[in-house]
Amino acid sequence: MIYAQGTQPPCCVQTPAVTPTSTPARPGPVPAGAPRIASPAEAESLAALAATAPAAAQNFQFPLPHGVASEDRLQVKTIWAARVISVLFPQITTIWGYRQDPLPWHPNGLAIDVMIPNHDSPEGIELGNQIAGYALANAKRWGINHVIWRQKIYPGIGAGSWTANYGSETANHYDHVHIATDGGGYPTGHETYYIGSMTPTPPE
Repeated sequence: MIYAQGTQPPCCVQTPAVTPTSTPARPGPVPAGAPRIASPAEAESLAALAATAPAAAQNFQFPLPHGVASEDRLQVKTIWAARVISVLFPQITTIWGYRQDPLPWHPNGLAIDVMIPNHDSPEGIELGNQIAGYALANAKRWGINHVIWRQKIYPGIGAGSWTANYGSETANHYDHVHIATDGGGYPTGHETYYIGSMTPTPPE
């Protein structure tokens, strides 16, 4: 099932009701509170979970189709991450991308929010761990700036530690994995995305 994404920000931050037929609410601007920055050991441990992610498609060099995320106003490395996650994790039915926000990631097409079904169940937490770990394991390839999952920030390659304001379950990233890239520029329409590479190769 594919859900289209609009470009209007949500009216409020709410925890989405998880049902098979509903589209999770798009995360809104972050309210007050402070996240905890994950230690290097925690980031390494989460990245190690990438080995438990689905591997069936990883050995094949086939062009990736559009995934469940709208690619409107996303930069190429963000699109690449969204397409790979859509293929490798078919449980994911909603990925939010561009939106207005006080932080630069979503408005500049640098971030996606991967909504986790049944996020508070053991299966949902494991799925979120696998997706966050997969993003961290591909930090250099996708130009990952940071990943946020379950109130922890995992800085990517060459990213400094930073803090943001949080508040609700959605803002604390318990119901979605936030993945921010360094972008790589806006698409020209001539890009081809694969699991392990893309053409033309984006700048590092």
